[in-house]
Amino acid sequence: MIGAIITLACASLGAAYAGLVIRAAPDRRDNVMFGALALTDAAMTAWRGISVASGQSIVSATVTLPCSLATILLATFTIDFIASFPRRPGMSWRWRTALIVWGLVGAAVVVGVDWHADWNHTVSEWVYYAPATLLIVLLGVRAWRLTTDRDARTVIAMLWFRWVFGFAAYFLGPRLGIFEQLVWTEATAATLISYVVIGTAVLRSDLFSIRGSAAEALLVATIGLIVTLAGGAAVLGTLAYVEPGNLQKALLGGATLIPLALSYGMQCLYPRLEKRVLAPLDDRRAKRLGIQDEPLPALPGNAIAESLRRIGSISDGGRVRWETAAQLEAPIATRLRTGEPQRKDLTPDLPACLMVPALGAEKQLVGAFILEGGLIDRDTYVVARDLAARVALAVEREEAVHELEDARRLAALGQFAAAIAHDIRTPLTSISLNVQILRRKLQLPDDDREHLDIALEELARLDKSVAEILDFAKPVKLAPQPVDVAELLETTTRGLSPVLSEKGVELHCEPGGALPVVQGDPQRLRQVLVNLVGNAADASKPGAHVTIRAKAADAARVAIEVEDHGRGIGAADLPRIFEPFFTTRPDGTGLGLAICHKVVRAHGGDIQVRSVPGEGSTFTVLLPAA
Repeated sequence: MIGAIITLACASLGAAYAGLVIRAAPDRRDNVMFGALALTDAAMTAWRGISVASGQSIVSATVTLPCSLATILLATFTIDFIASFPRRPGMSWRWRTALIVWGLVGAAVVVGVDWHADWNHTVSEWVYYAPATLLIVLLGVRAWRLTTDRDARTVIAMLWFRWVFGFAAYFLGPRLGIFEQLVWTEATAATLISYVVIGTAVLRSDLFSIRGSAAEALLVATIGLIVTLAGGAAVLGTLAYVEPGNLQKALLGGATLIPLALSYGMQCLYPRLEKRVLAPLDDRRAKRLGIQDEPLPALPGNAIAESLRRIGSISDGGRVRWETAAQLEAPIATRLRTGEPQRKDLTPDLPACLMVPALGAEKQLVGAFILEGGLIDRDTYVVARDLAARVALAVEREEAVHELEDARRLAALGQFAAAIAHDIRTPLTSISLNVQILRRKLQLPDDDREHLDIALEELARLDKSVAEILDFAKPVKLAPQPVDVAELLETTTRGLSPVLSEKGVELHCEPGGALPVVQGDPQRLRQVLVNLVGNAADASKPGAHVTIRAKAADAARVAIEVEDHGRGIGAADLPRIFEPFFTTRPDGTGLGLAICHKVVRAHGGDIQVRSVPGEGSTFTVLLPAA
């Protein structure tokens, strides 16, 4: 029974290390793959312990057959892990598929051989286990040569030890007459050494302190062992003291729920255990927990200032600064958008020791905390990461409040402008008609008649502006019907080509062949295209050309693009071009693109823009297929 408890303790410790490694960096492939192989190994060790506790021999076929099958899964995880270790691209699916097929063949051989015959070990070992061990050694040699990091080489050495020792135990043990002793050693000491050394090395690479990670692993392993022993004791007690029958079956069913209930209870108690048990053993953890418990100010500026103070205190005097996304260099900003912290020991070209991103909704980069000098460990990183998340939330919350205020202000302005436009339109129409009547009746020289023509042009421009204001103020009413996108582009091109020719701009149409039909209002969609093409022509020089094309954006959407090679849109103006009343043209109302955006959204679509100053712009209208 003591051997079974020791084995279960080793399994609990292995599972604890696997959980810590995965939790340290759940988005990193190395950590997830190590966690998978460590959990598989822990499951095999736990199976051996449970089997021995129930009275079976650790080398019986009932115990070794499931472990042999699990070893094939363990080998698959290990080969996949070491092939991309450390921090290299994962194995291609072609090789991974071959690896899986080989594993299935190995499993078929293991299941098919006679486990009471002497030759079965030779068949299964030479078909799968020996080549797998050799492949792990060779991949480890390649990984060893590709890195000089001490922790990475420790991981490789421990994987060699784990697999060579395991193969020797199962290959040489039966031949030397010490099979059971070697299996016990492999299931306890060898496995435990691999767990602790590999897990610690990986955690060290994630800035964990040895003291803190060891204490946490022991606590989690103790909890796991308590849960396992409690469940096992409930099952064994029911079998020993309750007569077979319906009551025993019911109690056995209830006993299986005890580990689940205990696990949930321990999970709820873990924050208290961390403060009461782990914090007194680790000053850094205690300091970090104290900092994390304090709330931040609501205003972004105050939140950033307070965060800088706290990160500086946990880093023991390190220099900390905050940079917004706009202040960061483009290559570094791209790396930070992945959510991964950037460290100088892993990326030497970084300007600082540690950079922790603050990401908002949909992984939008808000900014980053940049640490230089001081003590940079896991506790420093966790504090910076949590504070960065809170700062991003504060910034987004303030931006949302400002956007709401802007929306209210624009709504009020739109209502006021619509009321003014409505009052202006009737007298404006009257003025225009009277000027036209005077122009026809008066016998004026050409020079004087030109003044009336100018007045009519300005009145037409004012009428157009008034119409835009009223159009924007009204809700979009659609008369949806199936729309052939190619036909829509061709009719728009026929109507606009003469107008653009007068400006010296040529319009090219690329209907895009067979495209899905969209459900929409053809008149309103044509209005959008006319506006976009008109803007493209205004941005182009005489002799240039504008292209309008359609293509399939994806399986569910059609894209209509309007491309020009004109002056482009400045980076500062690009985020605001769809805002009502925003314009860079002296004669514009700033409502043309706002109306286009409103109409496209009413169709359930979206409108996007790419622009490079001096090279041109491309507006893309995305419409859902019918």
